[in-house]
Amino acid sequence: MRLFAIGDLHLSGNPPKKPMEVFGSRWKNHWQRIAADWKSRVSDDDVVLIAGDTSWAMHLKDAQEDLDQIRALPGRKIMIRGNHDYWWNTAAKMKRFFAENGLDTFEILHNNCLFYHDMALC
Repeated sequence: MRLFAIGDLHLSGNPPKKPMEVFGSRWKNHWQRIAADWKSRVSDDDVVLIAGDTSWAMHLKDAQEDLDQIRALPGRKIMIRGNHDYWWNTAAKMKRFFAENGLDTFEILHNNCLFYHDMALC
């Protein structure tokens, strides 16, 4: 089991409603390239810490499409809220939304800690 971390995915649906290539041609198809690399490196036994700025969505229900894309990738996913994650609610609301929408494989790191082997992620 390995630990990976990634942040600033800035997803916006599929096809993207806010394509990242506005920041330059190197951003063209950024999610497809990230997902392909993720699949080549991460196994179901690995842990991926998603360190915020996951979706450009403004409301939790609007972030579901982006979260579904991440859910489809291998690994245990632990999420942290980023400064652009306006869709993020309280931990209780997030957990309830995840459970009700097939996203209960996500874990939230928010005013708590989770363990990876003998290390505490806080």
